[in-house]
Amino acid sequence: MRAIIPAMTDLEQELRRAVEGDVRFDAYSRLLYSTDASMYQMEPIGVVVPRHAGDVQAVLEIANRGNVAVLPRGGGTSLTGQTVNRAVVMDFSRFMNNVLEVNEEELWARVQPGLVQDELNHHVRPLGLLFGPDTSTSNRATIGGMLGNNSTPAAPTRSPTASRWST
Repeated sequence: MRAIIPAMTDLEQELRRAVEGDVRFDAYSRLLYSTDASMYQMEPIGVVVPRHAGDVQAVLEIANRGNVAVLPRGGGTSLTGQTVNRAVVMDFSRFMNNVLEVNEEELWARVQPGLVQDELNHHVRPLGLLFGPDTSTSNRATIGGMLGNNSTPAAPTRSPTASRWST
């Protein structure tokens, strides 16, 4: 007889013990994270929404011990499927989405990976700064995702790709 509520896997139990953020292995959450802006669809093993760097470290250590893939994710705006896979998805957009530091003299900012591009630019625009490239999804694309996917401008320009803006 099939249980109404499926039993937790060892991986899920271990993540729930170690992570302060959200740990979601339910069918609904896995379905939500099985797509991005591309035509691809692949159901993840589970989803973790880390609250801080310690949660990220715990997920990586647990997944490594279990030989489980980890897929960082932000806004899910990828057009070529980079944010879907059979892995534990880490969504940084809920809790790890802050500007940590801006150095106006040296022209750099330190941010968390879930920060949305437009929010960063709103923060630094009064300083005469701007983070490019000018993407069509800037109101939902996260900085971590842009760097991970090496995002490109929406229109062909001389604006560099995202990796050219980072060090």
